[in-house]
Amino acid sequence: MSENQAPVRLAVIGAGAMGKNHIRFVTEEPEAELVAIVDAFEGARATAEAAGVPFFTDPAAMMDEVKPDGVIIATPNDLHLGVAREAVRRGIVPLVEKPISNDLEDAEGFAAEAEAAGVPVLVGQHRRHNPFVNKAKQIIESGELGKLTVSSFHYMIYKNDEYFDVEWRRKKGAGPILVNLVHDVDLLRYLLGEPVAVQGMQSSVTRGFETEDSAVVNVRFADGSLASMTISDATASPWNWEATAREDPQYRPFDADAYFIGGTLGALSLPRLHQVSYDGASSWHKPLQMNVPAVDPALPHKMQLKHFVKVVRREAEPVVTPADNVKTLRTLNAIKQAAETGELVEL
Repeated sequence: MSENQAPVRLAVIGAGAMGKNHIRFVTEEPEAELVAIVDAFEGARATAEAAGVPFFTDPAAMMDEVKPDGVIIATPNDLHLGVAREAVRRGIVPLVEKPISNDLEDAEGFAAEAEAAGVPVLVGQHRRHNPFVNKAKQIIESGELGKLTVSSFHYMIYKNDEYFDVEWRRKKGAGPILVNLVHDVDLLRYLLGEPVAVQGMQSSVTRGFETEDSAVVNVRFADGSLASMTISDATASPWNWEATAREDPQYRPFDADAYFIGGTLGALSLPRLHQVSYDGASSWHKPLQMNVPAVDPALPHKMQLKHFVKVVRREAEPVVTPADNVKTLRTLNAIKQAAETGELVEL
């Protein structure tokens, strides 16, 4: 920030667990200033008082009175776009938490509206800002792995039984595919390319709820490479991004990997970035060697906020736009359809 450049004035809308995370990083960022907190729950007023900023229950009223430069929208999913539209109408730049909507058509409509309005919108796919993810993308795009062949992505975790005391979490549509997989699908697209077809199966036999607790998915990409995704919130294992990436202290860390990416010249695991290859031509009779590229670690949410400040100032284009997130939602919906029907779904 130059001497003549004022901090970007940001408001956080939604003061739940994710909102509190954003509030923390805004208050720690020297190029940003927290100017308001909004939440429908009156009990969140204490959060605003502790932060020393005004509290509102109505996002539009806050925008009209405070006139922030940008807003971070961390409301429940079905409220994301209503608030984002209010911001765009006023020329206020929003960061909208993922997914931008539970409704694909509504998300597509908003993407077009935001583009027509000329207001940049950043979608909160924070893993895109992880230095290890971006190093992996650099390795893949460099050709060091050769032609991609097969990859496997894993989200295998155990949600405690108390999590399901909330009724909606036991109902159809609240399973790990639609609730949790949006980040993994986003990185699948980001690292491997656009899927062209998916097939899958799901099961609810472990808990017996309306929604799935486990699923397996196969993915085909335009270049002919393949991937699988193994999904479960009823499996006691470390093979998930939460446990392995150390992005969030509420998840206990474990030295393991969640993603495995394979090619004709080598393979790569994430998030530990274990890169393996042969010395010279590939051959199963030769020993493999492992390299761990050096990467400076950084908290993705913190890096996302720094990027958002630049987006608000019009110094950078959003890393993840609504149009990009629509592609993730379309793939996610196809995965859900394939898992429910057992059919091959083409995108």
